[in-house]
Amino acid sequence: MSMSSSPSPDLSERIAQLEAREAIRDLVARYGMAVDDRDIDAVADMFTSDAEFGLADGMVSNQGRQAVIDFYTERLTAFGATYHYPHSHLIELDPDRPDHATGTVNAHAELALDGRTLVTALRYDDRYRVEDGCWRFVERKVAMLYYMDMAELVDGGLCEPDRKRYFGTVGPSELPESLDTWRRFFAEAG
Repeated sequence: MSMSSSPSPDLSERIAQLEAREAIRDLVARYGMAVDDRDIDAVADMFTSDAEFGLADGMVSNQGRQAVIDFYTERLTAFGATYHYPHSHLIELDPDRPDHATGTVNAHAELALDGRTLVTALRYDDRYRVEDGCWRFVERKVAMLYYMDMAELVDGGLCEPDRKRYFGTVGPSELPESLDTWRRFFAEAG
């Protein structure tokens, strides 16, 4: 039996999918570092020309790369040091369009603001697309489990209903109470 010198189409497709997943994971990792380093040019290069960025509650909504970058520039000016770190990352490649994908990233961030250390647990719902040969964000929507002063979190903040204390507003977070599974669980548990 002779060995073929070229991989089978199935193997080639699987390798391309693995490469796409790794490139998307790298994009997410580079994003946190670029934001923390205040490398606005790198952040801009991570978004498509028609990008969208916003909060799941609609409090922040930006359309187009320039609007996204203007938001980042304005918002990051308010903070001192920040540290964004992604945790788990689920990626779904579009089987009909190999240059499109979606993803969900669970993450945390620590942020210095007005002499306080804030901490947030968040989930990014992402859409990705290849543009100019690179995977980029088409859309990032941020839902929060909490956003508060670290001292408040340590003092039972996660137990409170209004866990989102974001730039002068105090209110409920999107996660987990807005999830159908969460509501169904407690409705059935009784």
